[in-house]
Amino acid sequence: MPAPGNTALEISIQEPLKPYTTFKIGGPARYFARVETLEALRQALEFAAERRLALFILGGGSNILVSDHGFDGLVIHVALRGIEVTAENDTGVTLRIAAGETWDGVVALAVERGWWGIENLSHIPGQAGAALVQNIGAYGAEIRDVFESAEVLEIRSGQVKSLEAAACGFAYRRSIFNSSGKGEYVILSLKLRLAKQGQANLQYPDVAAYFTQRGVTEPALPQLREAIIAIRDRKFPFPREERGGNAGSFFKNLWLTEPEYRQLERAVRAQFAPEVAAKLESLHRRRAKDGRVKIPTAFLIEACELKGYQMGRAQVNETQPLVLLNRGGASAHEVLTLARHIRQTVYARTGLMIELEPELVGFTRQELDEYLAI
Repeated sequence: MPAPGNTALEISIQEPLKPYTTFKIGGPARYFARVETLEALRQALEFAAERRLALFILGGGSNILVSDHGFDGLVIHVALRGIEVTAENDTGVTLRIAAGETWDGVVALAVERGWWGIENLSHIPGQAGAALVQNIGAYGAEIRDVFESAEVLEIRSGQVKSLEAAACGFAYRRSIFNSSGKGEYVILSLKLRLAKQGQANLQYPDVAAYFTQRGVTEPALPQLREAIIAIRDRKFPFPREERGGNAGSFFKNLWLTEPEYRQLERAVRAQFAPEVAAKLESLHRRRAKDGRVKIPTAFLIEACELKGYQMGRAQVNETQPLVLLNRGGASAHEVLTLARHIRQTVYARTGLMIELEPELVGFTRQELDEYLAI
């Protein structure tokens, strides 16, 4: 239906959200609007404000899990498109990317043009705006490494603002858009600074091994993208109907201080086989410059023998247990029941509490308390 008072915006009622998510899970939105222009976005926000509706901004649907009951409010699906070069010199280019552009399409374009900086972020599903929200990272790179600024609409004031890196609060899987400023902005576009000359980032062991096996010491940009896609396809199944829906990584990795690591080490020696303790020690040797130790949550899940574990139609991926799969017709309830079992098992055997990565949409506080209980 047209939104009252204008003809530029179409509002649908009880729109199924399942097709808009890579998990292929979720009930309907009470109201739904697809916006392709700033004016349509403003009208959608006015529609929600006039009716005091809860609001959810939907991008590519790759890092969310929607309740089986759907969302009781207005879902705005951002479909702003366009990529342009806003600055260029001998060493690099600045790209302005609309929030609704497909992220992997942006990476493909950059590689095709010979622009370095985001190739290690290949094959990550979702839209460009959402990539900024969680400061996507993979294989030794993060979007903040090349980020210049973002153009946003401040919901409360209706003003368009420019936010530079310092204002975005980037950290591991974090920005102001999913923390202190959550719900305050709609991302319209982002600017990235890419280099015309670069060197392959091979610091991640899987990437280095890929080229070592092929006798390649200095991979070209297209070769690096090809490698990242091959590695991700093996570990992180790209959401496709025939391979089972998923939301990408369902759990965050852990960063431990030295005392926290020693506590984990004691638990592992008491609870697991010697080879697990040996693997843990190898992780300790690769600790970060600030002394913290990165503990891959996949390592903990595998140590707890949960790879491939299934509840109903939801399953832990057998090749990369950070990923939970919808094996066809899974419900949000099945996924979160499985996630709760994983978290409780890991906590019972290691003392570590792992966090969920996707945003949970449309759930009541009571439901969340139950699913997230340890």
